[in-house]
This record gives sequence, structure tokens and C-alpha cells, in this order.
Amino acid sequence: RLHRVRHRRWPAMHPLVRDLYKRFLVVGREYPLGLAYVRQKAKEAFFKNAALENELEIKQAVAKGRYMVREMYEIMKLKKYRTLRKRYGAS
Repeated sequence: RLHRVRHRRWPAMHPLVRDLYKRFLVVGREYPLGLAYVRQKAKEAFFKNAALENELEIKQAVAKGRYMVREMYEIMKLKKYRTLRKRYGAS
């Protein structure tokens, strides 16, 4: 029988923030510097903004984070393109 923890050390995470963290982890799997690097940098950024309580500020921070996820995805695409171009030539 499992017992539920009734109190948490940290307050509940905003759903948008949780979704953003999951996006970082998904993109980090294929990121050139690796998942450990992405997880470390994401945690640093999340803890830096942990004190935000205003809904507008949280949404702005999430928007900035989603932009970073898109940039990471584009870096991965560029690396794959360069690898294919190097491997098969510029024909």
C-alpha cells in the first residue's frame, strides 16, 4: 500500500513551467552537448526564476524558454545538415 506525501518541500509547479521543462528534456536528448548539459542549464534558469509569482511574468519567462527550445532545435537541424553535406558533398 502506497502512502501519499501530504506536504512538499517546494510549492506546486505551474503547468506551463512543467511543460517547458519537459520540452527542454525532449530536445536535450539529441542536443550536440548532451542531455546532462541541457538539464543543468535548464535547472539553473528555472531556479533563477523560481520566485516569480505574477502570472504575466511567468508567461513571459515561459515564452522566452520556448524560444530557447526552438533555437536548440534549429541548432540540431543545422548540425545534421552540415554532417550530411560533409559526408555526401555539396551536390
